[in-house]
Amino acid sequence: LGQMIDRQLTKWGLTASEKEIALLLLKGLSLKEIASIRETSERTVRTQSLAIYQKAGINGRAELAAFFLEDLLV
Repeated sequence: LGQMIDRQLTKWGLTASEKEIALLLLKGLSLKEIASIRETSERTVRTQSLAIYQKAGINGRAELAAFFLEDLLV
């Protein structure tokens, strides 16, 4: 599953930082927790999260998780 997720994140054209944030979002961490882990501001994480959603053509964290869960449920 991890390899499939990484391939899809690459397909969406995410940067290394965006990939890391996407994985942390998928793990359920809050923006504040991600900012703390990455030693950056919550605003930066929020901006990068929005870039992830835009590149993926989705509307938010729930759709990001659903994108990957859908394949598991088939």
